[in-house]
Amino acid sequence: MVTTATNITDAQKNLKSLTDDVIDYNEYVIITKPQNRNVVLMSESEFRSWQETLYILDSDENRQALDQSIDQMSSGNFKTLSFEDWRQSIDEK
Repeated sequence: MVTTATNITDAQKNLKSLTDDVIDYNEYVIITKPQNRNVVLMSESEFRSWQETLYILDSDENRQALDQSIDQMSSGNFKTLSFEDWRQSIDEK
């Protein structure tokens, strides 16, 4: 992932190409403004992904479950299910 920086004047002149690059190449653009009031330009899908991650990590219970899952993966203590097996286990509950 590439991060580029540009000033506000150049960003205004090149907004179309900047936004195309953000989407096409999964880039971030830091737009510098006077008095260090900078902003970051990112794709909507990346922004939504960040929001979802922050939401999930905001709960202690979710964070603990995620940590437990990571520990299980690291130790090899997991089982791979086919979609059919997964669906059956859900239906049994």
